[in-house]
Amino acid sequence: MSKYLSKSATKRLPLTNKKVKKGYYKGNGATMEGRITSKGKFIADPMKKLQLIVPDLEGFKLKPYIANSVSKLPPELRADDMK
Repeated sequence: MSKYLSKSATKRLPLTNKKVKKGYYKGNGATMEGRITSKGKFIADPMKKLQLIVPDLEGFKLKPYIANSVSKLPPELRADDMK
């Protein structure tokens, strides 16, 4: 960093792979949903946008919570069921 910047100012600078620990990669997991023109303008492509398909949950009895007591193994592989 620069010796002229305060500690709080260096925290606000962009994060790069030289400032963090091993395994950080800046471009991981992002999808390009358009293109950048030669003048630097971004043009979004509606065909590349992420579309989430969510089912209708009307009358669905289960709740979005899994208790800690639930086994991670499928029922056919559990030891207590084999007895």
